Amino acid sequence: MFKFLSSLGLSLGAYGEALPYLFKSGYRRYLALPILVYLGLLVGVVWLMYTNLNRWLSIVLAWFGYSFDELSAYSMIILISLQIIMFFFMSSLFKYATLIVLSPFLAFLSEKVEVEATGEELPFMLDQIIKDIFRAIRLNLTNFLKEMGITLLLALLAFIPLVGMLSPILIFVVQSYYLGYGLLDYNPERWRMDFPTTERWMKARRGMVLGIGLGFHLLFLIPVLGWIFAPAWSVIAGTKVALKLR
Repeated sequence: MFKFLSSLGLSLGAYGEALPYLFKSGYRRYLALPILVYLGLLVGVVWLMYTNLNRWLSIVLAWFGYSFDELSAYSMIILISLQIIMFFFMSSLFKYATLIVLSPFLAFLSEKVEVEATGEELPFMLDQIIKDIFRAIRLNLTNFLKEMGITLLLALLAFIPLVGMLSPILIFVVQSYYLGYGLLDYNPERWRMDFPTTERWMKARRGMVLGIGLGFHLLFLIPVLGWIFAPAWSVIAGTKVALKLR
């Protein structure tokens, strides 16, 4: 537990260490690209929520014998919990789509931080870069599916009185962990770890993974500015702490 809390604190603290990098020459370009990506993705996600949210919620409520027309106090609590869970689902979809689209640039950013920290130049290999991009896509899609599976299980807690209040908190923690996993994978990817080795490396550093994911998740709660800063800031912080715990 001490090791977990120590690495968790170290990861959250790395965000303070990483902040000056965002405004250094050679790093500012990594803030400009997310703006263009977010504009396209945000329009798509908002459209999905606006056109389908109530329909999806009514289907779920119908499974348990409720409807929008006849909501008791208890079913109202269920509806609010489902709305929060649906928000988590759509925001998670938005975040993973962002990480997948930005993965080539975030990989370069992580490498830049390591080169500056260690002074060791890494050789440029186009075929390896292509492999790394596909690895990032595969890993983020896998994590998204895992996260959604656990989220659906935790969503069932919403239908249990009192206990259901914990459901959004647990979902937030689970989503943070898998987001941290994706943000940190640029490091074992660069160190040529395969997936089983990466999985063991991440599990041995759960506090680090959760800390980076929590930082990213909390930044993403800040509209516009948080969305712009979160990917680059989190990758810089993640690379810094990964080098310390390597």
